[in-house]
Amino acid sequence: MLIEAARRAEAAVKEMLAIADDGAATADEFRDALAISRSFMAVGSAFQTSAVEVIARVERHGDGGAEVLAGSVGLSRNEARSRVETAAALTKTPKLRDAVAAGRVPAANAKRLAEAVEKTSASDVESDGELLSKAESMRPEHFAGEARRWVTDRDGDDGASEHARQRKRRYVKVWDADDGMVHLHGQFDAATGRQIGNRIRAEAARMHDADKQNAANGDERRTFQQCMADALDSLTANTGAGTATTKPFADICVVAHVDDATGKLIAELPDGVRLPQSVFEQFACNAKLTGLVYDRDGKPIWRAHSVRTATEAQRQILFARYGGCFACAAHPALCQIHHIKPVSQGGKTKISNMVPVCWDCHNKIHHHRWYIHKRADGNHTLHPPCRVNHGPAHIPEEPFELRADSEPIRAMTPWAAQQQGPAHPDGRNGAGPPSRAGPAAARAALSGARAGTSAASGAPTCGGDGAGEAEKARARTGLPPPGSGGKGSDQLFAIT
Repeated sequence: MLIEAARRAEAAVKEMLAIADDGAATADEFRDALAISRSFMAVGSAFQTSAVEVIARVERHGDGGAEVLAGSVGLSRNEARSRVETAAALTKTPKLRDAVAAGRVPAANAKRLAEAVEKTSASDVESDGELLSKAESMRPEHFAGEARRWVTDRDGDDGASEHARQRKRRYVKVWDADDGMVHLHGQFDAATGRQIGNRIRAEAARMHDADKQNAANGDERRTFQQCMADALDSLTANTGAGTATTKPFADICVVAHVDDATGKLIAELPDGVRLPQSVFEQFACNAKLTGLVYDRDGKPIWRAHSVRTATEAQRQILFARYGGCFACAAHPALCQIHHIKPVSQGGKTKISNMVPVCWDCHNKIHHHRWYIHKRADGNHTLHPPCRVNHGPAHIPEEPFELRADSEPIRAMTPWAAQQQGPAHPDGRNGAGPPSRAGPAAARAALSGARAGTSAASGAPTCGGDGAGEAEKARARTGLPPPGSGGKGSDQLFAIT
C-alpha cells in the first residue's frame, strides 16, 4: 500500500512537470499550482523525516535517522541532521507539527520554531498563537529576527542567556578541498561576528580603494571579494592581542631545499604543494628559520637552532626610523620586516638591508615587481615598476648597451637591477615613464652619460644611482667628462 501511494504521488508530480515544460497552462494556473505544491512538498518532507525516524528506531541507529535520510534522499549530512533535529523538536508541539506538515509554515521558519522550543519550552511556544501566526505569514529572513527577539523576551535577562548560548556554539573549521583550495567556515556570537566582519570589510575597502589609485600604474585591480580574502590574511598575519608584536606565532611551515639537478631553491609545503619563488621570499621575510641535514634515506641527522630573521631590537630601530611602513606610513602593528635583498639570495639580516612594510606594500614588492630605491639620506622609497613601451617588431625587446671595449651588456629591468646591483647609467627616472627601447634608449643613455641628468634631478632611477653611476659608467667606458669636447662622448650607444 505504501509503495503504491508513493508511485501515485510520483506520477502526479511528473504529470505536473510535463505540463510546465510544455507551457500548456496559464500564468494564473501556474501560480495556483505553486501554492498547492508548497503544501504537498511540506507533506513529502514530513513523510521523509517520519519514515527515517521509524527506521532508526527499529534498527537502533542512534542518530534519529539522519544518515538514512542523507543517503536515501540525497541530502548533505548537515542538512539531514538539521531536518531530523527540527522534526524531533516539533514532535513536542503537535499544533506546530501539523502546521508544518500542512505546508502553512515554511521549512526555514519551522527550524526557527524548533530552536525556540529548545531554548525555552514546548508549552511556551505552542501557547503563543501570535508567534505561530507570524511563522505562517512572514518570510524566513524576517521571521528569524522575530524568533530571536521572542526568545530574548522570554529569557528576561536582556539577552545574556542568548549571548551565552551563541558563545558556546562558536567555531571555525579549515579544510582542504578536492580542487586544491583551502576552505574556511565559522560562526560566532552576534557581537564578535559583527566586529570581525566590520574589521575585514574596512580593511578590504581600503585595499579596494588603493587598487583603484594604483590602476594608473597598470596593476591588476582585485574584486572586493578578493580584497576580503586578502584582508583576512592581513589581519591574521599579526600576533594576537596582549602579545608582543615581535613574538613568533604559528603561521605556516615551509620546507626549502636545493634541487640537485638545477641548483635552484625549491620551496614546498609539508604536503608537497610547490610555492612560487615570490611567495617563498615573502614568507622568508618574517620567519623562524631552522637548518636541517638529512641522510640519503630522508632521515634528519642534524638540526640547527631556530633563528629569527629580525630581532626585537632591529624592529624597534626600524620603526623608530620610519614610524611604520616605510612606503605608506601604515601603523607598525600592521607591518612586517622586509629584506631588500632576499634571504634566499644571500641577503643579510641587518638594518641596512631591511625596511618595515605593511601587508599591502609587501604584496606589491613580491608579486607586482615594485622596487625599493635608497635615497641619498639613507632612507628608502617604493616605486612602481618601470614599464617599457616596445617599438616596432624589428626592435629587440631588451636593448643592448655597448661599452667602449665592445663588450655587450644587457640592459636590466628595475627588478633585475634591485637583485643584481646597478647595471646601466641610462638616467631613466623611476618615478616617471621609462625610455622607449631602441633609438630613444640610446639617446637617453647618451644624454645621461654626458650631463648626469638623473643626479641633477635627485629622483630615483631604475638600475642606477644618478651622477655617481654616470661617473662609474664613464670610468668603465673611457668617456671624457661632460663638456670636455672629446669625441669619446659619442662612443656609448645601443644596438637596435
